[in-house]
Amino acid sequence: MEQFIGNKKTKVRIRVKNVLEAFEHIVELAKDSNLSTDYFDKASAYIRYASRKLTLSPMQTVLLALFVDRSEDYSIRISEIASYIGCRTTKILQLSSEIDVLEDKYYLRASRSRDRLSYRVPSDVLKALKHNQPYVHTSEPITDLPTFFDRFKDLIEEKDNNETTHDALLQKTEEHLTEIKDSHFVCSLKKFNLNEEDRLLFIFMAHLFVENHDDRIGFGDIDNLYDNDRIPSWCKNELRGHTSVLFELNLIENVNEDGMARSDCFKLTEYAKSDLLSELDLNIKAKSDRDLIRSNSLPEKQLIYNTTERSQIAELSFILSAERFYEIQSRLRDAGMRTGFCSLFYGSPGTGKTETVYQIARATGRDILRVDVDKIKSCWVGESEQNMKKLFDRYRNICKDSTLAPILLFNEADAILGVRMEGATHAVDKMENSIQNIILQEMESLEGIMIATTNLTSNLDKAFERRFLYKIQFNRPTIEARIQIWKAMLPSLTENETHILASQFDLSGGEIENITRKYTVKAILSGQDAISLSTIIELCHNERISNSSRTKVGFHPVLPK
Repeated sequence: MEQFIGNKKTKVRIRVKNVLEAFEHIVELAKDSNLSTDYFDKASAYIRYASRKLTLSPMQTVLLALFVDRSEDYSIRISEIASYIGCRTTKILQLSSEIDVLEDKYYLRASRSRDRLSYRVPSDVLKALKHNQPYVHTSEPITDLPTFFDRFKDLIEEKDNNETTHDALLQKTEEHLTEIKDSHFVCSLKKFNLNEEDRLLFIFMAHLFVENHDDRIGFGDIDNLYDNDRIPSWCKNELRGHTSVLFELNLIENVNEDGMARSDCFKLTEYAKSDLLSELDLNIKAKSDRDLIRSNSLPEKQLIYNTTERSQIAELSFILSAERFYEIQSRLRDAGMRTGFCSLFYGSPGTGKTETVYQIARATGRDILRVDVDKIKSCWVGESEQNMKKLFDRYRNICKDSTLAPILLFNEADAILGVRMEGATHAVDKMENSIQNIILQEMESLEGIMIATTNLTSNLDKAFERRFLYKIQFNRPTIEARIQIWKAMLPSLTENETHILASQFDLSGGEIENITRKYTVKAILSGQDAISLSTIIELCHNERISNSSRTKVGFHPVLPK
């Protein structure tokens, strides 16, 4: 293209090949020009060419050329532009409306961080200019939830770069939600009737999980959602005080560490991940089945029972085998009966209740979701009940994604199986009753396998007793069973020695295992390989704390000196 530049005296014929070449001349002529009238006269041909090509005003074209010349700088200050053209910064500030147009057309991105204003030229703009084309900002339509979160990620990056404000982020997010208004995600959010701020906060937390599998969201992360990286006091107080509606709706929960809820760390609930984000196909199974005790990780152990327990455990193990369990459930379902199997193992400590669950799981190939009741309970009003509901929700999700239903193990469940308090008035008693009622309701609809272990022998609530299909009492081992346990634990003992130990000490299997372990440690420390019956007897006497301070009564064999 040919253009003319000149004044009254001369006319110089020039040839401009592309926008970047025109920008080069515009910038060269602008140095120390103060953007005077004389400057625009000298650069008119170049400005005219570029402004027509890009559909910008002459001043917008000049300003864009000056910014593009510094495009390698990610943070271009207005004062730098002013210094180059030889004017006060205030003169460039007077041109803010022209710069705003460049920003609106996405030729520039502005970063407004607290007291600092800077700009950058996006790479897409440079790419268009290299092809001698105007930059036209276009957005692909948002058609589904994955696209929504991709776009939200872009918005958050702009927010991180201070290139958009919290209010603009809020507005854009609402616009994007409208584009997928029929999605399960948006329909679910609409049912919750959240205000815009709470909705944005939840979406932001969901974004952190979607992008980073972040299950530990702190106030430092949430700061990034707000202007100047300062979380508003109302938001911080609601989260710290557990009064945010997001808790009430079971969308977020506190991070739990060592049984204690962190009031400054949060994460999405299993419900939020598996239900609201179900359209993302995030392989929630991998998250929801974490902490399962895998059946193939359980070592095989030989357990010795009394005759009655042995037959009942063998029957339950047979029922829970894959083929038999499926057949029994189908028949129960056809007969209109409940298909879940709830079993109670009760009896004295150390009689093998928990280990029996492990061995059944190992034999039937079923993983275990172990519940520690103390970790379910919380100091927050209503949270213990929510935790219990979420536990059963999680178990159902795992069952859906598993070939074999795992065993839901309530270990040492004494605290939740006792008789409920009638006419409870204290908050703690009300909470205990509420938790028990939730468990009773869930047992009615359970389709998997639940086993509870307890030391209770007489204080079991009748409502629980009715709902446990199998109730197996673990009695202390008989003399015959104790003989077999001693033989299994210490094969080097003679027949006479096992009889002496079994008849003299009424010990449980767990206590005998403890003694065996302590004896093994002593043998290692002393370097002795031979079995010392006197050492074992001493350990037996000391096993029970209640017996250690009183005179030991019983048959004492005469040991060789």
